Amino acid sequence: MKRFILIFTLFLLISFLDQTLAQSNYTISDIVIKGNQKISNDEILKIIDLKVGASVSDEKIEQIKTKLEDTTYFISININKISKKEGIVLEINLVESPFLIFVTGIKLQGLQKITPKDIQRILMIPSLGWTTDQIVWEQRRKFMLTGYFEDVTVNEEKNDSGVVLIFSFKENPILERITVNGLKRISKEKILEISGLKEGMLASEEFINSKREKLENSDLFSNVTFLIDKKEDKLFLTINVVENPIISEIILSGLKKVGVEDVKKILDVKGETKNSTIYPDTTIFYSSGVKNSWEGKLENSGYFKSFVLNEDLDKDNKVKIEVKLEENPWIANIKVNGLKNVSQERFFKILSPEKNAFLSEKYIQEKTKILIDSGLFSNVDVKYRISKGNFAYLTFDVVENPILKSLDFVGSSHVSMKELEKYLILKVGDFVSEDKISEQISKFESAGYFSEVNVDKKVEDDEISLIFIFQENPIINKITFTGISGISFEDLKRVLLSKEGTPFNPNLLKQDLINLQKFVQNRGLVFTTLQEFNFTKDGEIIFVFKEYKVEDIEVEILPTTETSSLSFMSFLRKPTDENVVRREITLKVGENFNWEKVKDDLQRIYNAGIFEDVSIRFEQGSSEDKVKVVYVAKEKLSGAINFGGGYATDTGLYGYVEYKEGNFMGKAQQLSLKVSLTAQGKVNYQLSFYDPWFLGGRNSSQFELYDKNTTTTSIEDGSTIIIEEERAGGTFSFSYPLTKIWNLSLGFKYEDIYQTYSNSISQTNIASFKLGVWRDNRDFLFNPTQGSRQVLNLEFAGGGSEANFIKYQGETQWHIPVTKRESYLSISEQKERQVLSLRIASGLSQGNLPSSELFTLGGVNSIRGFSDNIFKGDSYLLFNLQYRIPMGSGVYGVLFVDSGSTWYVNQLSSISDIKLYTGIGLGIRYETIIIPIRLDLGYNFGNDPLDPNTKWRIHFSFGDIF
Repeated sequence: MKRFILIFTLFLLISFLDQTLAQSNYTISDIVIKGNQKISNDEILKIIDLKVGASVSDEKIEQIKTKLEDTTYFISININKISKKEGIVLEINLVESPFLIFVTGIKLQGLQKITPKDIQRILMIPSLGWTTDQIVWEQRRKFMLTGYFEDVTVNEEKNDSGVVLIFSFKENPILERITVNGLKRISKEKILEISGLKEGMLASEEFINSKREKLENSDLFSNVTFLIDKKEDKLFLTINVVENPIISEIILSGLKKVGVEDVKKILDVKGETKNSTIYPDTTIFYSSGVKNSWEGKLENSGYFKSFVLNEDLDKDNKVKIEVKLEENPWIANIKVNGLKNVSQERFFKILSPEKNAFLSEKYIQEKTKILIDSGLFSNVDVKYRISKGNFAYLTFDVVENPILKSLDFVGSSHVSMKELEKYLILKVGDFVSEDKISEQISKFESAGYFSEVNVDKKVEDDEISLIFIFQENPIINKITFTGISGISFEDLKRVLLSKEGTPFNPNLLKQDLINLQKFVQNRGLVFTTLQEFNFTKDGEIIFVFKEYKVEDIEVEILPTTETSSLSFMSFLRKPTDENVVRREITLKVGENFNWEKVKDDLQRIYNAGIFEDVSIRFEQGSSEDKVKVVYVAKEKLSGAINFGGGYATDTGLYGYVEYKEGNFMGKAQQLSLKVSLTAQGKVNYQLSFYDPWFLGGRNSSQFELYDKNTTTTSIEDGSTIIIEEERAGGTFSFSYPLTKIWNLSLGFKYEDIYQTYSNSISQTNIASFKLGVWRDNRDFLFNPTQGSRQVLNLEFAGGGSEANFIKYQGETQWHIPVTKRESYLSISEQKERQVLSLRIASGLSQGNLPSSELFTLGGVNSIRGFSDNIFKGDSYLLFNLQYRIPMGSGVYGVLFVDSGSTWYVNQLSSISDIKLYTGIGLGIRYETIIIPIRLDLGYNFGNDPLDPNTKWRIHFSFGDIF
């Protein structure tokens, strides 16, 4: 528990320090404003509300930029932080709007009923200060939206200092009073609600008259008139209405087969029913609109041959509606004549006659259409007989379509049968109608291969034979491309659906144009456009492209703001050399712009490890088909002095001080010195230097000197032993790129090793050579989001070394983005992806392998959930599976599964003797500006040899496991 509290406290301390440094306020030593010509510095400082000597954060700077944008005074705003010893210089680069106006006053003319106070709340423009045309017209729009004015005009009165804005208002008159005549059952409030008018509102006569239609369409009134009287800019409205009568009864007559409830449902009327009379339980005003609606519903029902609506109006303005109905005949039986190849069962299934249906012209038309649309019949004739009891007896006389006997094609020598079958809708045995034949011709024409399609028909008895005669389009003899380079013509042809030796097809060509544009875009030629195509008389298709050449390549490095605590080390740091960026750029002046090249360039620049973000921007070249490419790299803090302490299982309590410089002398070289003191009084040091561009080429070298003391706990013969070890020595390694992703490395290591355990002391030295080859196409070296890495290493010791052995190690890892995020101009968004990562590693050895060189697994960097380095052997196998989820602000959550084992080959009788140890868990990654830290919680299922009773284990470390 104490260990957990100590580690967690250290985690919070580092997080707090990072937040303090990353989010701390910068002291402004100066504010420099550039690009402003009309608006003074004082006015701009007033807008941003910032002074020299104030503190500001990155978030505050973004808020300042937003304030400036909201003014509309500027069409471009860029704010840079320039680091100085005494703080930062805030450089504000501006491009003013060409429509700036300096206002020296505002006049409001024409206001009578509306006071300036009434519109003061929506006044946007200052009475003295700068504004733009955009704000002026937005101000006019806001005035009009109040509804107070018929019109608002804006004029400018120029003077020596600027302009006075004059807003001239034309107010609408006041609707002083509304009088409604003719109301009986409807209230005045209902009238005002429907019309949207109210007393005291400002309204024009035209606006008022436009509301009359709402009352007319309400079905409440048979007549509506508006009379408007204007006196002294006041309007007096008189509304005269004649209310429609209310329906008191609906009397139905003539019903036999149709029930009263059926009629209620048709008319959508609710109420009580007595005998054949409906008494509505809701108020229904009877109008011509209601009458027309009812008549339409009765007609569409198909139940009635005729209907008449009569009105009986009483003195109380109530109306009785008598509906005289004459029912259509009721269909009692249906017969069919003319069936030969179609069964009666199939006929009636298509017809789908309803039970209790009524005969009407609508019924006959619908059923006839169903039968014709089935494709089985060329003609349908309906006869019927009406009995005295008004029963209908129907007879369908049908003529069947012929059955397709054979199907042949002529003239399609260059179009395969397989291709024709894609458009074939007929098959032998089908009933064939003229509409179906016409549809088939249209299908063949839609294929695009033919200029004309005809058909020969041979009818014998009930069968038909069809011969389709095709006139093919001209043949494509040749396909060529102009105006494009960097992609072979054969690659372009493979994208096309149109092929040489086939008929010209405009449908395929349309898709070809889309496919070609996508293809060149995917190949990185994002500015290359397919402008046109030509099909010549000789049968040649010529696709014409337009390319954009790179006219110039520039590099822009945005400096970061360093903390003053490192100022005494400034002699080790310089601004990043532009060549650090340029040496990674493969894009060349004069060639086509290729995004795939640029994307690779951005990744290599970012992987230098000294930039927070890398992007590009484009600028117009000297002509339309030329572009300038600017690589923009934003520096991150590369120098740091770290100090602190903690607890580690291999050293116990410790304290340390460390200096790291990731951009030594501005060359992207790395220099590191770390000195630590353990609780046992042991001093450790480690000095390293890394050069990613050694001897002027894409070679890297690393030199390291160290004296490291560690204390580890191990299990031997069932007993726990403590091993104290000191390693002093150095390494040198050199890597050489074989190809873009393949690399070769050579290295040398010499160490003196002292071990103390079980009251015995051992001493040895190791001089070894390392040879390695690896393949790496990961997008980012730190926190990769996609790609893979394969490594094979060979280390052999001998010669002057006391140890004589060979170690073989191999590793492969894959990183698969689960969520995709594309960004053409920036890398930072690509990092914010959920990633599934897998690693498989193994090793074996031969010869005299000392205990200090055994492979070890367990703990923070291999099998989490177990004690550190608890498993030892001369061979090992390791699996790691991890799922990383970005959580924002440099925080990542992970889920993981680790499994592996070590063994001694001479003690292994079979593969089944290998016991895999597995740990699962979750963790947090935090990218600080000092060093990435991680905290993992692992579960080991209770089989930790050192501590079998502990299932959960916390691991605290730096960097990630991959």
